[in-house]
Amino acid sequence: MRSSVLKYFSALTLLFLLFLAACNYHIQKRIPPKAIKGVLDLTDWDFKRDGPVELSGEYAFYWKQLVNPSDFSKPILPQKTGFIQVPGYWNDYEVNGQTLQGDGYATYRLKILLNPQKEPLALKFLSMGTAYTLFLNHRKISSVGIPGIDRETTDPRYFPQVVEFKPETNQMDVIFQVSNFHHRRGGPWEVIHLGEEKEIQKIREEWLCFDLILFGSIFIMALYHLCLFALRKTDRSFLYFGVFCLLIMLRLLTTGERYIVYFFPNIPWEIVIKTEYLSFYLSVPFFVLFAQSLFPQEISKRILNLIVPIGIAFSCSVIFTPARIFSYTLQTYQIITIITIMYGLYVLILAAIRKRTGAFVFLLGFIVLGLSAINDMMYVEMIIQTGYFAPFGMFIFIFSQALLLSFRLTKAFEIAETQYKELKDTYRAYRGEIIDRVQVQADLRASEEKYRAILHGMADIYYEVDLEGNLTFFNEPLSKVLGYSRDELMGMNNRQFMSEETAKRVFETFSKVYQTGEPSKTYDWEAITKDGSKRFVELSVSLIKDADGRPTGFRGITHDVTYRKQAEEQVRLHQEQLFQASKMVALGTLVSGVAHEVNNPNNFIRLNTPTLLEAWESAMPILDEYYRENGDFILGGMNYSEMREKIPVLFSGILDGSERITQIVEDLKNFVRKDISEMTQSVNINEVLRSAISLISNMIKKSTHRFSVEYGRKLPMLTGHFQRLEQVFVNLIQNACQALPDSEKGIFVSTSWDETEDAIRIKIQDQGVGISPESLPQITDPFFSTKHNSGGVGLGLSISSRIVEAHDGRLMFISEVGEGTTAEVFLPVKER
Repeated sequence: MRSSVLKYFSALTLLFLLFLAACNYHIQKRIPPKAIKGVLDLTDWDFKRDGPVELSGEYAFYWKQLVNPSDFSKPILPQKTGFIQVPGYWNDYEVNGQTLQGDGYATYRLKILLNPQKEPLALKFLSMGTAYTLFLNHRKISSVGIPGIDRETTDPRYFPQVVEFKPETNQMDVIFQVSNFHHRRGGPWEVIHLGEEKEIQKIREEWLCFDLILFGSIFIMALYHLCLFALRKTDRSFLYFGVFCLLIMLRLLTTGERYIVYFFPNIPWEIVIKTEYLSFYLSVPFFVLFAQSLFPQEISKRILNLIVPIGIAFSCSVIFTPARIFSYTLQTYQIITIITIMYGLYVLILAAIRKRTGAFVFLLGFIVLGLSAINDMMYVEMIIQTGYFAPFGMFIFIFSQALLLSFRLTKAFEIAETQYKELKDTYRAYRGEIIDRVQVQADLRASEEKYRAILHGMADIYYEVDLEGNLTFFNEPLSKVLGYSRDELMGMNNRQFMSEETAKRVFETFSKVYQTGEPSKTYDWEAITKDGSKRFVELSVSLIKDADGRPTGFRGITHDVTYRKQAEEQVRLHQEQLFQASKMVALGTLVSGVAHEVNNPNNFIRLNTPTLLEAWESAMPILDEYYRENGDFILGGMNYSEMREKIPVLFSGILDGSERITQIVEDLKNFVRKDISEMTQSVNINEVLRSAISLISNMIKKSTHRFSVEYGRKLPMLTGHFQRLEQVFVNLIQNACQALPDSEKGIFVSTSWDETEDAIRIKIQDQGVGISPESLPQITDPFFSTKHNSGGVGLGLSISSRIVEAHDGRLMFISEVGEGTTAEVFLPVKER
């Protein structure tokens, strides 16, 4: 029997190892480089050829500093503490002769040199201790938890993730702020991977597949043994082994990819870490109880009564103390676990020598399980860099127990064969009835096929979902509308192909139907297809009940009305365009008449005000003499001493207001006037930009101390209008100056050739207050301005947009409130 069991056990183990190899076939063709002094040189690394790389090595380390990327642009750079190994803990790192403990915060920085990349890249993170914020090329990419400077401002969290990005340059600046005040150890203790986005996602999916198979296998065995215990409560080995399997499942969920945070996104970090520790601390006593129930003569009750209370005591420390306290118990318990494994190995060897039933196979499975457990402990202590393999060892161990169970049940199957012969005779007696039932089933099957043919031939969508909203049946039109295959849709929850707002409406409607039992009327809702596009449908819903009248799900008919909605939207847009066109015609007529009427009296003010000012200045000596001789007197309802200072200010205000009226009228005339000038000049865009900067140089100097221009080399000449393009740049730079909160913020201007657009690119970037997302789409609309209080009319960007469009170009804006605004002008080069 032993040889037979060993043969099957070896075969199953070999198959599983082959499967593991298939899931993890990524063999590094080259030895990846390591970071040296905070720089990782990957210029000779081809991600497509060589695969992903581990971002390991020496990182720049800034202890007790949460450095932002902008701090590295300041004149005084942050003080670097030194270099530190990643992955690793900052515990035992020496700073100024003192060894660091687990509590604290720091900033890690790594510069990565890349070869030119066209494909999107991705960073794969597991966990850091215990909160961090990631910056990539001076942009905040991700934040897990909230890193702070003390326990009150730090919010710990674990959330493994893949961060996707498109490299814009051949250099990456990776900065992450790490904070820990809740665990005995701190720092980035897991390996960070960098590679092509597709390859990183593929690796993650393969590990997910492997873990799900492990999880499912362990769960089935746990459920199976617990069911056996429910049927046969006298044998507690089933209970101990079932609970042990459940604990291993919990450990699989709380380590590595930590899938528990995906199932429960809002779960507190303290619960996650307690679950991780409890799954380890409780598994040891339950495994010993299981082994003792199988080999009671080999395991000493004294040892059993020692191990179980120790495991319970350590588990109680996890339950009743915070992580910053109970995490210090891990190393002690690891030593106890290793001693327990050695004792278990001795017991099983003794049982195998005594030829106890199943002892040899149990020993083989235990060796694999023990080695995987020791591997996990060494991995946690950063002794090795392998990963968590306790679930894998548990999988092999479960197979060994399954084999033993199969041989134990062999006799039961022999009894079942005898009973089968008896049932066969009974079956013959009921054969006639069975034939009738088969015929009924055939008729029902034919009816069902006819029903399915009708449903799949319908133009409209027919669907059925369970009470949770998961699709259980549907016809082909649903696949065509949403773009998913039938296999992808089957079991999919309806929330996966609709927006959050639509999902809320659907839930409310389904709840009403469930509560009242009355079908709902047709209503509109928005569906999101597989490619991300939107479809509009009309949907009805009614309740499905079983034979006992209990609700089991919902069904309904759905009609695609996307094209009707699009037609209605086109009609609405055309009406808006006609209305806007009529307003612009009316505006042109109004401006043409008003401009003349406003300019005439305004010219009178502009010409006469200097004369009045000159007259006042001539009269002032006489009035001053009178004031000295007779004292203060009333002039224009005010004392002369006050009027004397205010009159020049009043005249200046009149002249400034008159100039403002003239400028507003001129902007209005320019906006409605059709530019009849020919755009046939050969224009050097760098010269246009130099001229614009020269015109407003005084405004630039007053607005900022950080103004820089980078002129592109060998830019082609373009055909256009020099002065009109100059007006565009003047408007954009003026807006950038006005957006700066103080002179320490900068403006950066550059010209270059854009291969993608096949055009000259002019970029004007400021570090101003930014534009809100609500206002950004409207900034080129006529008369829209965020500066009405300071005299803005809202025509500058509208005129600039029209000028760029007249050159067949494109004007676009990118802005973030508090960060600044970037204006980009793309001007194609047309043949003269």
